Amino acid sequence: MNNNSNTPVIGTGANVFGWSDIKAFTVVSVNAKGTVAVLQRDTATLLNGVDSGEPDALKFFRGGFVGHITGRQRYAYERDANGEKVRVSLRKNGEWRVSGAHGARVEFGDRSEHYDFNF
Repeated sequence: MNNNSNTPVIGTGANVFGWSDIKAFTVVSVNAKGTVAVLQRDTATLLNGVDSGEPDALKFFRGGFVGHITGRQRYAYERDANGEKVRVSLRKNGEWRVSGAHGARVEFGDRSEHYDFNF
């Protein structure tokens, strides 16, 4: 289910953006005003890792500090009843952010996961 209005709806996906990584979550609660939500971390399983044998497997190349990974990551998502929970809030500028010092940006809708192997 895609939620284009960027409004949290219980049971739908949420993405937390941190530098070059994206982590998938599920909305588990929303306050009555719709300005605070709690997200729970989903289990995201990489389906096409370097050694996966998949036709679209990620590729590893030597170089840099350790090496470089190329290709498009493909994940399967599952709810995790024991996953980390984070509180997010709607800011005055209309953006949703994780509460706390770092305030990572949040978007609601489809789940996405991305790990920057090259960072």
